[in-house]
Amino acid sequence: MSTKTTSLASELRCLEYFLALQAHRDPQKLAEEALSILLRDFGATAGSLLYTGPPSVHARQGDFPAAVAAHLDRWEEGIAQRIADGPWRISPKKALAPALRPLEGTPYAVLYALILNGPQVAGSISLVFPRQQAPGNKERLLLGRLLYAFGNAVRIIGELSITQERLSQLSLFYQVAQSMSSTLDLHKVLSDTTQLATAVLDASAVVLMLVDEKTQELVFEYASGEIGRRLRRQRTPLGAGIAGWVATHGEPVLVNNAREDPRFSDLVDTRTGFLTRSVICAPIQVRGKTIGVLEALNKRNNQGFDEEDLRLIVTTANQAALAIENARLYQSLREERDRIIQAQENVRRQVARNLHDGTVQFLSAISMGIDHLERLLEVKPEAALAELDALRRLTHQATRQARLALFELRPLILETQGLGPALEAYVEQLQNSETFNVHLEMDDDLPELDRSVAATIFAIAQEAVNNAKKHASARDVWLRLSTKGDWLQLIVEDNGVGFDTQEIEAKYDRLGSIGLLNMRERAELIDGHIQIESNTTPPNSGTRVILQAPIRPPARPAARG
Repeated sequence: MSTKTTSLASELRCLEYFLALQAHRDPQKLAEEALSILLRDFGATAGSLLYTGPPSVHARQGDFPAAVAAHLDRWEEGIAQRIADGPWRISPKKALAPALRPLEGTPYAVLYALILNGPQVAGSISLVFPRQQAPGNKERLLLGRLLYAFGNAVRIIGELSITQERLSQLSLFYQVAQSMSSTLDLHKVLSDTTQLATAVLDASAVVLMLVDEKTQELVFEYASGEIGRRLRRQRTPLGAGIAGWVATHGEPVLVNNAREDPRFSDLVDTRTGFLTRSVICAPIQVRGKTIGVLEALNKRNNQGFDEEDLRLIVTTANQAALAIENARLYQSLREERDRIIQAQENVRRQVARNLHDGTVQFLSAISMGIDHLERLLEVKPEAALAELDALRRLTHQATRQARLALFELRPLILETQGLGPALEAYVEQLQNSETFNVHLEMDDDLPELDRSVAATIFAIAQEAVNNAKKHASARDVWLRLSTKGDWLQLIVEDNGVGFDTQEIEAKYDRLGSIGLLNMRERAELIDGHIQIESNTTPPNSGTRVILQAPIRPPARPAARG
């Protein structure tokens, strides 16, 4: 047979083997199948394949005497170390010429070939033969081609495996994003996130912990995987263990030998019976503040977590942070909506109460007075004028009550003339309708305020006066408005019975009234703050509500060019 024919036959045989191996999609199984083919078709008694990856693969088949196994161990450790030291490049021609070396002190010879990843060495294949059955030059040439082909097959399948893993990771991100966009249920989003991360990271468990600011602890809020139930709701001190270190330092960590790491704590392992071997952990941060951590435990394979896993968990932690922030914003909006609805309901009740206790009572009295007047005109006409005067007074009082109710609902003067004139009008209305004395003291040079700020300050003044009217039994109420530098100060003071501020605030949620809460929340809307002082000891009894808010001038429309 000619050299050309022999070469063609060798290439066809290599192609046949190569195509047979392409059916495998798992690098480890492919390596084992490659060794099986070589041992079966070329009479080798044993073989070993090392591919440093990623993903890393190591397979051995056949009978290994102790001396041969020890030699191959040393050989492959040397190959792995040389690759780890830096790029190791050789030409494909050299890779196609495997070296056959007798193994001293044994009846065996070993055929060595290098696996390439592009121009770089990525591993080796070693075949063991009895010396008398060592392949000749032609067989070695064919073996060289086969080993080169097998090495390429391992590399290609390895790259395909990585691609599939990355597709799985992208699928995780997509599913998490879908979950986040389809619901604002934080529990469902984070529970789904931990479960998906467990599958993609191939971990025994993934745990999401949140920081409890009050107790300075990490709380295992969500846990998935085979031991997830044992970990859920566990607590650890904020600075304890690898998770605690990540929470306090805000940096991700990868540890594949947890018990050798000085940051590791076996506190949770002791409680649950779980044995932590490997850990990757990333901080969950919202606007630069760490609010929790996402931690994966115990990679299922023996290789441990890698940098790709760390990048994945960091990205997942960032998505979890986004989900938490969105859910908290949504919850805040719902609470704000509920407060607005409650405030509207309170206004309706107050208007109803004011109309019932004031205007409606006067109208009822007027109605009865008219009936009485009709009877007087029949039996005692000379008394009708006095009754008319009484009805006129009741009508005036009813009118004042109605105007005060309308003014409190929407003081138009506040929109047209500002806070100072609105308070003057409000005090005038109170003086004409209330039994207590109302006093107003204001600086002469009050600044012009933004309309929303002025409306908020006016609403706080109304709330404070209404509280005094309902609870204080005061003879006098003072409203004082002044400026102190860049701050505006409103004081509403009465000389009523006063109250115990600590007691009221301690059981505020059980009282059913939200007056003080309304004032505080309104103050926060304009970046101000409320201070409440009260004394129950005569003759100095009474209450002072002090509002301080930054002065904001009204927004001016942009000039047109």
